[in-house]
Amino acid sequence: MSKPNKPIMLFDCKTSQSVIGQDKFLKAFENILNHGAYCQGPETRELDEKLANYSGTKFCSTCGSGTDALTLALMAWGVKPGDAVFVSSFTFVASAEAPVLLGATPIFVDSDPNTFNMDVNDLRRAIEEVKKEGKLNLKAIIPVDIFGSPCEYDEIMAIAKEYGMKVLSDSCQSYGSVYKGKKAGSIADMSATSFYPTKPLGCYGDGGAVFTNDSEENELVKSCRVHGMSPADHYDNVRLGMTGRMNSFQGAVLLQKLTVFDQELKDRARVAKRYDNELDNYFGKQKILDNCQSAYALYTIHCEDRDELMAYLKENGIPCGAYYPRPVNTQTAYAEWNTRSLPVCEKLSKTVLSIPMTPYLDDEDLDYVITKMNEFAARKMNKAA
Repeated sequence: MSKPNKPIMLFDCKTSQSVIGQDKFLKAFENILNHGAYCQGPETRELDEKLANYSGTKFCSTCGSGTDALTLALMAWGVKPGDAVFVSSFTFVASAEAPVLLGATPIFVDSDPNTFNMDVNDLRRAIEEVKKEGKLNLKAIIPVDIFGSPCEYDEIMAIAKEYGMKVLSDSCQSYGSVYKGKKAGSIADMSATSFYPTKPLGCYGDGGAVFTNDSEENELVKSCRVHGMSPADHYDNVRLGMTGRMNSFQGAVLLQKLTVFDQELKDRARVAKRYDNELDNYFGKQKILDNCQSAYALYTIHCEDRDELMAYLKENGIPCGAYYPRPVNTQTAYAEWNTRSLPVCEKLSKTVLSIPMTPYLDDEDLDYVITKMNEFAARKMNKAA
């Protein structure tokens, strides 16, 4: 099968601009230039309200990035040295980075081999290990909805309640996903998301948000977002904080992107359905939990011949990427906390491969990707026979 004339994209951060209309973005930017409130201006306040309504939460506070969102939520809970925060290891570094920045101890948890998300059985084992040692305070759990697919929150929330901990959902890849009727942002005690351009809902730079139903938590997040500022006296910083504000231009972009977001989610699901149905079973596919919908930030398979497959796809003009080639616990800065055996994380890091997933892939693109991948599978199986 011949390669499509246009390039196939692994991510597509640009096409929605023409779908929405570039003039709408330019008009929104002109409004900001005219009112002059460039940081946490009226666009971000409007966005807070719209995102809270979309997720079904009482409060949303936009901020500078997904990492800021994770850190601000933990600040609101008073996470500090001596606290244990249980984190996924097969993911991007940010969910472990946030507690470390506050002096807390990350406890790495293995992944489920089918969903790739936090393994609830290993979570309980890790908690019992820390509890038995008796040196750290059990504080919080940060499960990551890897590649956009929701974790098993019913079980995680039950475990957290049993041990007196909070759950911060890392929804940085999963905004737009649904867990048993609840949208991302409304599932855990607090949720953090990212609007980095490659995310399902992406801005044109860095951006993030924190979601909660607790007014006190929301006020703490907003205070910590601006250096720990007192709402009564802006020159009295009553707690430690950070610079975590969203700029108005990113807020304006996201307001426009929201107008096509639901359609983009439907089209991501369309692409995933074709992969699910037509890719050879030689490729393992991420399991999505029953009664849940992934946001499909990435479509990720696992393959014993991952590196060979990656080279083959790239030779044929199909972009792909290994997310993630090193679990966080094995990375240099986290060596001192690499205290537990995480065999599934280590295996996944050597076998997973993310293939093109954008809402703007057409049938010609998908026919080509699926055909080439299935040709690779047939070749490998014929060799084995």
